[in-house]
Amino acid sequence: MVIIMKPKTHLACLLCLLMVLALAACGAKKDNPTPDSALSDDEIIDCVVDNFSLLANIPRPSHHEERISAFFVDWAKQQGLSPTQDEARNVIFDMPPTDGMEKYPLGILQVHMDMVVAVAEDKDFDPLTDPITVIRDDRAHTLTADGTSLGGDDGAGCALMMAVVQGKIAHGPLRVIITVDEEDGMDGAFHLDKTWLQGAAYLINLDNEMSDQVLVSTAAGDSIHFTATPKRNEPHGNLALTVQLSGLTGGHSGVEIDKGRLNALIGLADCLKTLSENDLGFELASFEGGTALNAIPTKATCTIVIDQQDLAAVQTQLQTYFDSLKETYAGIEDGVHYEVREEASLPQIISAEEQADVIRFLTEIIDGVYTWSADMEGLVESSSNLGLFALNEDGLSCGTYIRSSVGALEKEILDAQLALAEHCDYATEVTKMADPWPYDPNSKLLALTKEIYKEQNGKDIIVSALHAGLECGTFKLLSPELDMISIGPDIQDAHTINETLALDSLPTVWRLLEALLNRVGA
Repeated sequence: MVIIMKPKTHLACLLCLLMVLALAACGAKKDNPTPDSALSDDEIIDCVVDNFSLLANIPRPSHHEERISAFFVDWAKQQGLSPTQDEARNVIFDMPPTDGMEKYPLGILQVHMDMVVAVAEDKDFDPLTDPITVIRDDRAHTLTADGTSLGGDDGAGCALMMAVVQGKIAHGPLRVIITVDEEDGMDGAFHLDKTWLQGAAYLINLDNEMSDQVLVSTAAGDSIHFTATPKRNEPHGNLALTVQLSGLTGGHSGVEIDKGRLNALIGLADCLKTLSENDLGFELASFEGGTALNAIPTKATCTIVIDQQDLAAVQTQLQTYFDSLKETYAGIEDGVHYEVREEASLPQIISAEEQADVIRFLTEIIDGVYTWSADMEGLVESSSNLGLFALNEDGLSCGTYIRSSVGALEKEILDAQLALAEHCDYATEVTKMADPWPYDPNSKLLALTKEIYKEQNGKDIIVSALHAGLECGTFKLLSPELDMISIGPDIQDAHTINETLALDSLPTVWRLLEALLNRVGA
């Protein structure tokens, strides 16, 4: 569903008719894919939004791409193409060149089909079955979602790719690669047969989130999964309290890790540590928070058991702690909210020793920025994000996501976290999440991108590196000679309920992509 917010609502009927006509025109396959004339900004935006809306109707969280993968297979067939769906559910297909461009070198357009699903606390939403409700605001020139993340990462890239396939942009021989699970494990890239990359001269990834930048390098990443099975006992106390910290900003643990935002898991654990330091005894029953390894947690909840006689003192200490937290994070986390409620029944708790380990783990784990780059001002060099934590009747399970552009620092963080886990007697499993994509100063594709952007916009494009992983790192390992860049429209607050796609940035990226595909082989 798309909700359209227009400046002149009395023209709603006419606008709806125009949208239907635009969708039909954007989806129609032409015998000759060369556009009759360049599209206007409004036509570009309408076409991308129409394609994006098709994707929003299909649930596609990471690890659950069955439906969206099947959609792309069927959609490619409808365009007269012959798609391949591999064992990982990646979808790959080749496109014949536009007339007169047959001698251009083979290029690749690459996007990913999965998304990170974030849901507002009061939103009734099942990410496996419910569509994203897209809100188009033509007054603000934005695309957002109703109570969930938008999926602009990488739905916007997919929508641009679809426009190319629909014949809106002329091109030479072109291969499209649509991968799965980019957001949580890179399984699509890791399982891609390298023969799909062979023979290609260049690859354009459409997963960047700033239209005035071209991405040329990304960091490697590892995740650690920690598990334990604490014994559960009957409590000594007689009053159960559930404490919740919420209202935090969150965000992508690569893109927004430098913003100084509070990790809800760390904040709530520090609160429990403060109770202990003030001689307010409690017994820990549960502690949970986080939605994805690569998302900074916005909410955390724990249940503790105390003596009824300590209730007033505990409430006072909680009030003091959270007042201090609001003051510390003023201007960064202005939505800090906490609540305490009494439970009707007493839950089982873990032992005092295991409780101490949980609090030590949560408060001593490396989280946030670890080092800054000495070569590029403002670039995070290495970091870690505690993205998931769950202590409940099923045991203990949690995960961190480590990123670094320096192998030694990546290992340093990894070793420190493994040592902490060993002290707490937690089992660990390390998984590689992303390969490094090193900067290539001799990239011809980058040189052409800089030239075209300057011609089109009258200013230099920003050449940037990202403290996050892209599939380009794995592609570079599989095909070292492949020349690659990443571009895309402006997306703010990706992976959060505030995710926003700037519609007026779409023509900028479209025209850059159009010129690249037209001139890369000229």
